[in-house]
Amino acid sequence: MSVTVVLTLKAKPGTYADLAATMAAILPDTAARDGAELIRAAGDPETETITVYEIWDRIESQQAYLAWRAERGDLETLGGMLREPPKFETLASIF
Repeated sequence: MSVTVVLTLKAKPGTYADLAATMAAILPDTAARDGAELIRAAGDPETETITVYEIWDRIESQQAYLAWRAERGDLETLGGMLREPPKFETLASIF
């Protein structure tokens, strides 16, 4: 059964536009990864927060994706734009 991951990213002051642009640039690669079933993102410029909604075939696919991003240095780059660590919520699909 699929797994849903909700990722919340809170931008440092003044970096929201850069974070949003970076996410828009890299999320097509995310959607193309093995096991990715649905990837969507939305942002709130007032709170400088971006939420990424991901559905994966299984959690191992999402974990392999994150390992790939870490190897490339993408997570470090994104982390430099955040005012707090990213928040991951993993939810089991119910239908």
